[in-house]
Amino acid sequence: MRVVALIFMVLAFLVGGGCAGLLKVNIDSRTEGLDYSLLEKIQKEIDDLKKEGVDITKIEDPQIKENLEILEKAPAKWKVSSAGIVGMVLSLLAFVMVIFAFMKKELVTKLSLLVAGLAILLWIITPDIEAGTFSGANPKSIATIALVGLLVASGCAFMSYKLYLKKSQAIS
Repeated sequence: MRVVALIFMVLAFLVGGGCAGLLKVNIDSRTEGLDYSLLEKIQKEIDDLKKEGVDITKIEDPQIKENLEILEKAPAKWKVSSAGIVGMVLSLLAFVMVIFAFMKKELVTKLSLLVAGLAILLWIITPDIEAGTFSGANPKSIATIALVGLLVASGCAFMSYKLYLKKSQAIS
């Protein structure tokens, strides 16, 4: 039974770890032309209008409407920068978890819980950037695949150690 758990763990790691690791490349390719200094300037102009008491939703100026659309579509800067880093760290931790699962170390239980928690965190913080015609998969979709794969890998790693303990206690 432990062998089956290890096989599923490796397969799920390959899918989930690969998606989590490639998430940074996907996000970077989608936000390549996005200038956050320009976004900050637009936000400052809109905040100035709000301070003057102008209702921005009722303004007919096409420039202001375009600026509002740009601000709504652009993902938060912290999400763009942190999602890729968390994805790479998560891939590395998942790889270490797989190695410790094969080594039958007790640390695999803690690592599996950490990987599961980080996979959920990665899914939460990944920006939902709209897909274009030729842009590939949405980062949120990639994060969802990584979440499912790494949750399965974590569960299998956790259970492989528990099955090892059960077998070693039955033999003694």
